[in-house]
Amino acid sequence: MGENAPEGIRIISVPHHLAHAASAYYFSSFNNAVVLTVDGTGEFEATAVWRVKNSEFEKVASIPTVYGSLGALYENICVKIGYDNLEGPGKVMGLAPYGKAGKYYEKLKSFVRFDDKDYPFRFDVPGKWMIKNTFSYYSKPYYFIADSVYPGGKVPWSPRGDLHPDAVDLAWAVQSLTEEVMLHLARWAREHTGEDKLGLAGGVALNAKANMFIHYSKTFNDMFIFPAANDAGGPIGAAAWVYEHALGGKMRRERLRTVYLGPEYSDEEVKKVVERGGWDAKYVGDDVNPVVDLVVKGHVVAWYQGRAELGPRALGNRSIITDPRRRDMWGVVNRIKGREWWGPLAPSLLEEDADKYFTDPVPHQFMILMFKYRDDMCEVVPAVCHVDQTARPQTVSRDENKTWYELIKAFKDITGEGIILNTSFNLAGEPLVETPIDAIKSFALGGFKAIYLQGWLIQK
Repeated sequence: MGENAPEGIRIISVPHHLAHAASAYYFSSFNNAVVLTVDGTGEFEATAVWRVKNSEFEKVASIPTVYGSLGALYENICVKIGYDNLEGPGKVMGLAPYGKAGKYYEKLKSFVRFDDKDYPFRFDVPGKWMIKNTFSYYSKPYYFIADSVYPGGKVPWSPRGDLHPDAVDLAWAVQSLTEEVMLHLARWAREHTGEDKLGLAGGVALNAKANMFIHYSKTFNDMFIFPAANDAGGPIGAAAWVYEHALGGKMRRERLRTVYLGPEYSDEEVKKVVERGGWDAKYVGDDVNPVVDLVVKGHVVAWYQGRAELGPRALGNRSIITDPRRRDMWGVVNRIKGREWWGPLAPSLLEEDADKYFTDPVPHQFMILMFKYRDDMCEVVPAVCHVDQTARPQTVSRDENKTWYELIKAFKDITGEGIILNTSFNLAGEPLVETPIDAIKSFALGGFKAIYLQGWLIQK
């Protein structure tokens, strides 16, 4: 521990899945809980079940990567469909509802075992893969499964981007299997620990649809998903664990409700960027009404304010917004961003209006838990309703993000709908905008009508 560290610096190693588990536990407000950490791999382990009581972590089950990596399986099916293993899972989750059950699902499910006495679940592949329990071999069993399910390379997509039946059915298969395995794992964990609260972390915990099935199953009385559930959140969990277990600190038992933790830029810095560009800009401050007027008229507006969001979702500080009532906005926004035409778009809505739109919702600020729309609501806000009648919303309260809340409230005052289309402020192949200069560049290149830039309204 720290033998090669520079003088005065102490290095404390925290195992991969323990770091994930700590991120889900310490920011959940739970004293006692079961935590599931599910991802591709981490020190040869892909899935772990933890019982946590008053900050003491007990590993109840551990599945080696070569037996139980939902993440590696999903990634390999993504490659078959034609995507890479980084951006692919999000795209395939959105593609899946266009498919249906069939031979790919049946073949994929034939590799899963739920009756192994040693593991909550495992994948059953030929024994020759099982002896290579090293990082370089961790994905080999899932290459084998993917090739068995869809032999002969990748799905031949149309140049026009038409939905190929093999692609959508492969996506449906791997997404449906992921939902089944995650629900089984959650129920197994409830039965074997007796805990009634659930924490989730690891890359697979970003699968909002699988999380939805756990939510609606009522297996647990409460559930918390760490917003940066993938490896980006590992250092946060590691720091929390070290603070309590090595440095003698005590973490506060509070629920994490906002993730506006990134860099921020002063009003003076933003003003200099606006003036440098010679834009015809008007300073409106916190008056959101001019922005809402543009949205109601059917324009797409870039929205930038305050500190950047932690995690992969835009939550009202680095966003693109428009009117969710207009069906054509689905295609318009996807074209501006350079996304596939079929990709779903998410809503942000007033927390107090969640029951109007969704069946059995709970407050959820991070867009990694889906809900089902109530009957006829998809006709009200078609641009943010996916083909399976679901959405991955952000609920917004005034004390969590005042200006963002006031924007949605002003939209409701005009239209009667306390909900707005919100997607990340970036163009194809780029990360979310970070600096005011990033925002201006993307605004200039993208097909936006206007940008709200921390109090400044600029129109083309």
